[in-house]
Amino acid sequence: MMKLLLVEDATIYLILLQKLLENDFQITLSKNIADAKEIIDDQDYQFDVMLIDLITEGAMDLIRQIKKNKRLAPVPIVALTASDNPKDLIQAFDYGVYDCIQKPIYEEVVLRRVKNAANNYLRLKEINQLRESILNNQQIDELTKIYNLDTAKWLINEKLNENKNGTKILFLFHLKGLKETYLQEGKMRGDSLVKEISDFISMNFRNIDILGRVQEDEFICFVNHLMSKELANLRKEEMLRLFRQKKLSDISENIELEIGFFETSQEITYESMYQEVKKSIKNSQD
Repeated sequence: MMKLLLVEDATIYLILLQKLLENDFQITLSKNIADAKEIIDDQDYQFDVMLIDLITEGAMDLIRQIKKNKRLAPVPIVALTASDNPKDLIQAFDYGVYDCIQKPIYEEVVLRRVKNAANNYLRLKEINQLRESILNNQQIDELTKIYNLDTAKWLINEKLNENKNGTKILFLFHLKGLKETYLQEGKMRGDSLVKEISDFISMNFRNIDILGRVQEDEFICFVNHLMSKELANLRKEEMLRLFRQKKLSDISENIELEIGFFETSQEITYESMYQEVKKSIKNSQD
């Protein structure tokens, strides 16, 4: 059950809110700011949302204290207010309040907004935990030391959600002839070429770009910085030129590097971008 801190000094509202929310929340009650501050300082308490009446004397000081508390600062605060003055609402939001509900209250509005605030916070916690798990578990391709498919896909979709209408570019690199190289020259030689070409691709992009090995003979790079379509095409041609030079010395003659990219400013998923860039490589061969 989600955990709620309720700070309300008016007994009638305290009883009303407790009855309204008790089926969905484990509620910690406080009728004054002094008690609330003690609760905030107690490490044993953790909350998913807080409901604070701004009329309660010292409420703004309490909110300031909460936002300085590293453990509780991310927890959303829903404020109750009797004021309809826009300046008061702006001040509350400036202090870090997540949402405001004006009195007199409508029970369904209070319930929905408090639950929404708590659910959004829990989703954010889940995303952050997943991100931390990915980084801590080093979910990378063992051979190339870059992201594997699942990790690269998840990270790219995260970036796509953050930048729904901005310019997005995904590169795809296909090592044509790699399977034949493994068969003819052996695993050691094949692995060596994969590692070398992975390093070659990595050197041509920034550290903030998302590079992954998505199949045995395929790499992708999601450009995580500003790049125009024209510049992406220049990058592609320059990499092909450099690769042709490398083939003169230390790359097997059986290997060809195919490069495609897809650029869009529309809302899109990784899978759709990947399919589009696959088409671009296929069309260039026809």
